[in-house]
Amino acid sequence: MDLNTMITLPYWNELAGNHLPEIVMILTAGVVALADRYIRRVVGRATSSTNRVLRFLVFLLTCSVGYAALALGVAWGLRTGLTYSGGIYMAPVVLGVVLIVAIEAQRQKVT
Repeated sequence: MDLNTMITLPYWNELAGNHLPEIVMILTAGVVALADRYIRRVVGRATSSTNRVLRFLVFLLTCSVGYAALALGVAWGLRTGLTYSGGIYMAPVVLGVVLIVAIEAQRQKVT
């Protein structure tokens, strides 16, 4: 393998395609972890006027069902999107999603 082969898009697409399950798992975990802040804010606002028991039950339902559904939906969307058009643009899309997740994580960073 030479440098000319390593700088081609098909080389990186094949490399990313060989590790698609791992890439989807890592990106799903990142997206769900970043979405947690916004989900907690929405659920907190929606249940702020209710009693403690109902708030706890909504929190329990959100954690058990909501996050699982979010993770499954994100994973399905990532897998579908990355393999769209035969995975022609898989490597650039993975790089783009990683950059977006990193930028959002930096924005949410507690100082």
